[in-house]
Amino acid sequence: MAKPIMQFKNIAQAKRCLREWQSRLFLEDWTIDLRLVKPKEIPGRQGETDWESVNQSAVIKVARVKHQEYIQKVCAEKVLVHELLHCKYNVRPASRNYLAQHQLLEQMAKSLIMAKYNLPFKWFLNI
Repeated sequence: MAKPIMQFKNIAQAKRCLREWQSRLFLEDWTIDLRLVKPKEIPGRQGETDWESVNQSAVIKVARVKHQEYIQKVCAEKVLVHELLHCKYNVRPASRNYLAQHQLLEQMAKSLIMAKYNLPFKWFLNI
């Protein structure tokens, strides 16, 4: 049985995953540059998206996290889906109710991964 991608082996694998999820999320008309970065480049985060909705373009950074020292599993594919959802829903840090909106994006990303791989929510727990 297939499992989510926990860590991208290389940029080619990451870009294949990007193309698949762009299609699933109806973002094929977006120009998206995906970068795999060291965690220190986006401290305190697993992913980051800088997007421009008018031009439908984005740069997504996914941290290459090696340690599983988190309460929840670090799943690179889920991080990518979460960042793509930012393009879809335009949730920005300066927006009102940002935390609540951001939590909804996280729940949607997990739900999509759960649906694709037929996983229960507890799969994400690392305890």
